[in-house]
Amino acid sequence: MIEVEKLEQMHPTVAWALMQQYDDETLKSLSESESFWAAVIAGSIIKYREKRARQASKPHLLNLPIDEVLDDYVHHRTGRFVEAKRQLKKRFDGLDHDKQEAVMMAFMEYGSQQERNFIYGKLYGDDFWTDDYLPLVQLWWEMFQDGKMAKVVVKYCPREYILEHLEELEGRCNYATLCLRTGILPDPERLPGWTYLYVMKTSGGQLRFREGEKVVLKWVREYLYEDGQDKLVHSLYDIPYVRRMLAYLGEMGLEQDIMAIDELENRMRPIRRTGWGAAVIDAIEEKFDLPQYIYKNVK
Repeated sequence: MIEVEKLEQMHPTVAWALMQQYDDETLKSLSESESFWAAVIAGSIIKYREKRARQASKPHLLNLPIDEVLDDYVHHRTGRFVEAKRQLKKRFDGLDHDKQEAVMMAFMEYGSQQERNFIYGKLYGDDFWTDDYLPLVQLWWEMFQDGKMAKVVVKYCPREYILEHLEELEGRCNYATLCLRTGILPDPERLPGWTYLYVMKTSGGQLRFREGEKVVLKWVREYLYEDGQDKLVHSLYDIPYVRRMLAYLGEMGLEQDIMAIDELENRMRPIRRTGWGAAVIDAIEEKFDLPQYIYKNVK
C-alpha cells in the first residue's frame, strides 16, 4: 500500500486512480485516517462503488411485464419510479393499443407536465388518435391548459368547441391552423405573407382590391431590408416564397395582382444588381405609402 504521506503529495487525480486497487476494507481504513486528502479520496471511491453496486442490483425493467412497470410508476415506488417512467415512454410505441391507453391515463393522472407533453405528442399524431378521446382531450384541456394540448384541441375538437374556448387557445397554438379550423378571418399582421395568402386561399376568403399585390410586395420590401445587403438578388422571383405566393394568387384567380407584380419586375430589370434592391424598395414604398421600416434584426 502506498504511504499516506506520498498520497498527499500527489495530484488528487493520480491519487484517486492509484487507490482504485484497494479493497473496501483498506479504503474504509483510509477514510478514517488523519490525512484529510486520503480520507476524502477514499470516501469518494467508497461512495462510487456503492452507487455502482446499487445500479447493478436493479432489475432490468425492459424485461418486466408492462403491467408491473406501470404499477411501479403509479405507486411511485422508491428506487423504481424513475426507471419505470423511462421504460413506459421507451416501450410505448410497441404496446397494444389498450396498454397504450393505460399508460396515457397514468401519465395524465400522476405525471408532471413532461409526461403530459409526451402524451400530447402521441395524441397529435394520426397513428394513435381515435375520436373516442375527444371527451378526455376536452377535460384535460380545461384542467391543465398546457400549450401542447392546445394544438391537439385545435386539430381534433369540433369547431364549436374551439370557438367556445377561442380566447384561451389564441397564443397557445398555431394561429394559421386556428383560423383554418374555425373559419375566422386571419389578421395579416400576425402571419407571414405567404402563410396569410395560404390561409385565405384554403378557407375561401376574399382579398381586398390589390391586397394580394400588396402582401407580396411588402414581403419583398422586408426581405430586401433585412437580407438584401448580404444576399444580392436581381429579380423579384428569386426572393424566397415569392413564387409560392404568386401561385396562391393564381389559385385565387387574382390575375391583376400577378400582372402588377410582373410589371414592377420588368420595370426594375434594367437597373444594375448593386442598385436594384434600393430601387425596388423605393418603388414599393412610393406605391403603397408605407411607414418607415423598422428592422426585425438589429444591424
